[in-house]
Amino acid sequence: RTPMNAIIGMSAIGQLKLDERDAVRNCFTKIDASCRYLLSLINDILDMSRIESGKIALTNARFDLADLVNQVDAIIVPQAEAAGIDYEVYHNTPLEAAYIGDALRLNQILMNLLANALKFTPAGGNISVHIRELRRTNGFAHMEFTIRDSGIGMSSEFMRRIFQPFEQENADMARNKAGSGLGLSIVYNLVHIMGGSIQVHSKQGQGSEFIVTVPLGLAEDDEERENLRKSQNLLTGLKVLVVDDDALVGEQASVIMRGIGAECRWVESGFMAVEAVREALKQRFHYDVALIDWKMPDMDGVETTRRLRKLVGPETTIIIITAYDWSAIEAEAREAGADAFIAKPLFPSTLCKTFASLYADRRQAVSDDQVALPAGSRLLLVEDNALNLEIAKSLLEMHGLTVDTAENGLEAVRTFEKAEEGRYQAILMDIRMPIMDGLDATRAIRALTRPDAVSVPIIAMTANAFDEDKPLAEAAGMNAYLVKPLDMDVMFATLREWL
Repeated sequence: RTPMNAIIGMSAIGQLKLDERDAVRNCFTKIDASCRYLLSLINDILDMSRIESGKIALTNARFDLADLVNQVDAIIVPQAEAAGIDYEVYHNTPLEAAYIGDALRLNQILMNLLANALKFTPAGGNISVHIRELRRTNGFAHMEFTIRDSGIGMSSEFMRRIFQPFEQENADMARNKAGSGLGLSIVYNLVHIMGGSIQVHSKQGQGSEFIVTVPLGLAEDDEERENLRKSQNLLTGLKVLVVDDDALVGEQASVIMRGIGAECRWVESGFMAVEAVREALKQRFHYDVALIDWKMPDMDGVETTRRLRKLVGPETTIIIITAYDWSAIEAEAREAGADAFIAKPLFPSTLCKTFASLYADRRQAVSDDQVALPAGSRLLLVEDNALNLEIAKSLLEMHGLTVDTAENGLEAVRTFEKAEEGRYQAILMDIRMPIMDGLDATRAIRALTRPDAVSVPIIAMTANAFDEDKPLAEAAGMNAYLVKPLDMDVMFATLREWL
């Protein structure tokens, strides 16, 4: 009840201070945090319910390992920075660009373990994730994910019951940290459902180590392999200088570069990099690429870039590599001469894609996420809940979209049927509604005898926390699928894709 009490209390305070903008903003910030915490509790309870009833189903699909790691980093890195904790992800063995398995559940396992590490690691500590492929058997790669922290550790007695629901050893510290008490129990069950294993090693005052091993299918994608091979050709034979104070990153980069046919030298500081380039130029030796860590002692990556660019001119491609959000230094780094940015850990696929992009058009490195929604686009928003309708309509209009609304499926069909052809560029359709649900409404719209009835994108919205609605939505003729409560970034990314 703690987050619910916070939501109710902050709402009451906000209503009493409507004329005090800062106070209202503070209330909204706390309400937002409490809502997200409450949602995480609900999701954990739903997951445990499905696990205990044996109804949890795994998705077996191809996924990009680098994308999965970047998704985890996007959430963990800001939290680690805010807590003053050093966070690193690395691998020092070659990894495939893609595997087959349940990326969502693997993401959930890593997120829960890292959230636990953040909870019990004090400022000044460190957390690391080490990924490696142990072996291959019968079309599967047995992957090992090791999560280490320098936190408070655990007693041997507590480790025997750590994966039981609601178990806590340090109640005083846990009481001040958000969590359901179900995270590690969910991890344990998910790992075993995926056919894997989990080990834990820890000593009080010396940190903890969780080792997760799961089998992932090997993706046989000839087209993807061919595209990767073509991209690797851009790197084959190139002379690469890696600048990073972390020896593990230097080793990792060397393994990757040699694996794709490039020559690689590693130095551990900006000063050493400048000296190495000076010596190379004296010998008429030219580095084609420099991979430079952002955060290094004495001379950071931006200053190193600036000094190297003065020595080598425009010919050397300079890429900043970092485990942190680089948005704060992107403008300064580009002014200093950086061509691109890559998130750690380094993956061959990420490096190759970056080079393919740079060589295709070095001046058009704008991500799809930064493309604005087409101004003046008109949507039909179908939602039976008045509050949800008001919120979604306001957010869409704030992004320059024009929105018509309907409160049920039948009203949506009639509204679309009466509208002139091409009026709507997309339809956001709730699935569960009275009178006519979203599935029947979609079928009815698709059956209309007008060209835009077939072509208009229809995007499903559902409060179902599981995946039962997804195949039904696809069968009815829907193009995409959003889960409530709506994640704004996901919703607008989906709209960009279809508008």
